Amino acid sequence: MSSQQGPCFQVEEEVYVEPTAASPGFHSHVVGFKVPHCLMLEHPFADSGAHQIRIGDVLWIRCFRNKVLRFGVKVLHILKNPIPLLFLEYPRTVEEINLRKSERKKVFLRGTFLDLRERKPDRAWEGYILDISDSGCLMWGDFVHLVDREVLLSFRVPWTGQDVSAKARVVRCEVTEKGIRSGLKFVDLDDETRSRLKELLKSLEGKGLKAMISKPQA
Repeated sequence: MSSQQGPCFQVEEEVYVEPTAASPGFHSHVVGFKVPHCLMLEHPFADSGAHQIRIGDVLWIRCFRNKVLRFGVKVLHILKNPIPLLFLEYPRTVEEINLRKSERKKVFLRGTFLDLRERKPDRAWEGYILDISDSGCLMWGDFVHLVDREVLLSFRVPWTGQDVSAKARVVRCEVTEKGIRSGLKFVDLDDETRSRLKELLKSLEGKGLKAMISKPQA
């Protein structure tokens, strides 16, 4: 990860907004800016749950160009009528980030994850792992927003019957028409869990999609 001077934006440029834990992430577009004072984004209230954003909140924004840039800015103003807009601080510096420290393997593994802060029956969810690596995974399902929260991800490898339970942090959460996609980063893995993940990734070589479907851990 490296730092550099603030970016030059273009109107209609697509960005990804990562709010605090009060609201899911969402895609937006740049509608205007005034250097070095403010940046204006579309505010898709109805589709994203972004109505929970408040003035003074700090948002992380990702720009997708030849490389991925990320910067944190504060919400200055929220306009609802006649056009919903977010007015943000103009970023002075940005970070170049590597989103993939290891190769992701596409899968369709059924699993569960439990909110480790509130270990209650209504704080556990089922979903599907869409891709996985030894550093994290992408899950899809009807979840609540848990960005920055630690969860316990559990699933079973279908062709070995081996159970995997890995502690992870939710690093992003995006609302779509077909549910919520949550990006998980594994944290504090013990040697056994790390070894099982490596064995899983190795065994995925040559496996067909149907063989990757599994039931949640009992």
